[in-house]
Amino acid sequence: MQSPPLNRIAFFAHERGDARVVKRITALGDHGWGVVGFTFHREREKADVPPTWRNIHLGTTYNRRYVQRVCALFGSVGVLWKQRETLGECGVIYVINTDNALLALLGKFLAGSSAPLVLELADIQPMMTGGGMVSKIARMIERFVLRRTELLVTTSPGFVREYFQPVQKYRGEIFLLENKVYPSAMLPQAVSGEEPVAGGKPWVVGCFGAFRCRRSLQLMRELAIRLDGGVRFVLRGYPAGTLAVDFEELIGNSPNVTFGGAYKYPDDLAEMYRGIDFNWAFDESDPSGNSAWLLPNRIYEGGCFGVPAIAGKVTETGRWIEDNALGWTFDEPLEETLAAFFESLETESWQAVRQSCMNHPREKFVGDGDYAMLADRLRGCL
Repeated sequence: MQSPPLNRIAFFAHERGDARVVKRITALGDHGWGVVGFTFHREREKADVPPTWRNIHLGTTYNRRYVQRVCALFGSVGVLWKQRETLGECGVIYVINTDNALLALLGKFLAGSSAPLVLELADIQPMMTGGGMVSKIARMIERFVLRRTELLVTTSPGFVREYFQPVQKYRGEIFLLENKVYPSAMLPQAVSGEEPVAGGKPWVVGCFGAFRCRRSLQLMRELAIRLDGGVRFVLRGYPAGTLAVDFEELIGNSPNVTFGGAYKYPDDLAEMYRGIDFNWAFDESDPSGNSAWLLPNRIYEGGCFGVPAIAGKVTETGRWIEDNALGWTFDEPLEETLAAFFESLETESWQAVRQSCMNHPREKFVGDGDYAMLADRLRGCL
């Protein structure tokens, strides 16, 4: 096998425009790695931004067109064969998700490469925790990949504690890379001592990012109607998965639920978070699995600007909020506990929690130091 150079990394990903993919590639480039992307493009209802890195296009996929996605995956094998020399020049192979890892392993074989494989798994899909034959086969395939992985990167200790160790019996090295904000150099500092955006009449709740949780949208719509001007919800981002089909119907036509469309990361974060009193961090899309274990981007984004978060109590997100005094957590039934909370909340109570948010060091929410450590750890894989 050929001996690859020490400063070039092949980055395999499902979608070149995905915010996490862009963040990872940008950070690795900023910390001394020459990144070559091996990525697919996903057609979505948002503007396509061309990659700023050297990129090998593996194919185009579309939402909810699963047969076409499989065809694109097979079609990418020909691209890997043509680009085998480029892949062979990379010292490390970094892969997002198991399906791309299988593709990367095939690419390694075609290129005759000895580069170590680094696997990032930041979501545990419901299929991976099921009891049926398909789920068992999926876990078996994932274990096959994990046995060939030099380093596992994940974003929440909940994934390690609840899935990788007890279910997949993984005992290899794990790097915890939380979903912190990056780059952060241009982000303004949070301003201490601010009043609620509208004086608490209404309370303004923001939810920013990819919308995958149907129940969250249903809760927002119900609370907006029930509290009749007592709370307003501001949404920015884009609907993902099945929510793309009936997103407008889900949010309804209440004047107290507004959707402002996509935003630019991280440029628009300051304006967005300075316009809200609460950061919606509920996720009920997979309540007994991924949703209970994850730590989402938005808790770190809100933390940068001192915005208190609200989330379910019996979740990893809820524990993080409680342990760090960064907001409020709620028991079921959420329809009742949230309504009672907003109806009774006093401005002084909100200000006290906001000040607690402000007291945390910025490093808790931004990822500059974490990415420097990751870049160094990847050099240790060589």
